[in-house]
Amino acid sequence: MTTVTFDRLQHLVQVPVTVGTAEYRFLVDTGIGTTVISSAVADRLDGATTGETFTGRRMSGQAIEVPLVRVPRIALGDFVVEGHVAGVADLGDEFAGILGPTFFENHTVTTDPDARTLTIQPRESFVADGPEIPLDVRRESVSADPFAQLVLPSGREITVEVDTGSDSLILDTRFAVDCGVDLGGPDVTTRTGTDETGYVWQRHWATIAGSVHLAAAAETVQAAPRVLFQDIIHDGLVGTGYLERYRMTFDITGARVVLGARTL
Repeated sequence: MTTVTFDRLQHLVQVPVTVGTAEYRFLVDTGIGTTVISSAVADRLDGATTGETFTGRRMSGQAIEVPLVRVPRIALGDFVVEGHVAGVADLGDEFAGILGPTFFENHTVTTDPDARTLTIQPRESFVADGPEIPLDVRRESVSADPFAQLVLPSGREITVEVDTGSDSLILDTRFAVDCGVDLGGPDVTTRTGTDETGYVWQRHWATIAGSVHLAAAAETVQAAPRVLFQDIIHDGLVGTGYLERYRMTFDITGARVVLGARTL
């Protein structure tokens, strides 16, 4: 078992990671699909290029292609992964990489938002301490994306990505009516912008009147959540605003999330 202390970059969990002999700050993100390292880190890895690429999609649909490298050694505390395949991207200066779900294969990773610790252990050693939410893990090449079922105020059940890279509960605009929301109404905040790929987005924020919960555990109900509605390729994404009401254990190999009670 390995436990490390994390800090935050906005809502994101950030941990110290050693690549080779150098220490960096990496984010941990269940919704990234594949691990990503910065171009600067990749440039220091001698002969690590695989010659292959991976193409993923943003939630709004744009395709992002990245070259793949094989990282000789990544250490998170005493937890070490050798030969892990990661994508390479320009990540800027705030952090050097993002650890995706497959970095933790055959292990559970528990995020304790009160103690601000991340605990990794072999999955057979973990004892569930709360409701177990089954995941539909969609794998493609080096990527793994976890999805679960969410029940809307109308009773409609939809499939949402479990994404700690997001702080919001995000739903496709077609589900606004299931949440009793008129996207043109006076209580809805609407903004339009352009992302770094040139895609023009429109987002609507609304506090819904009803409640939502994960279909596998009615006790995970959240009343009147603030929801972001946008045209996206998924039904929705459930982020840290929902998940961090719990001490969350993520088990990508076992295709489950366990939501334990917080300590405070």
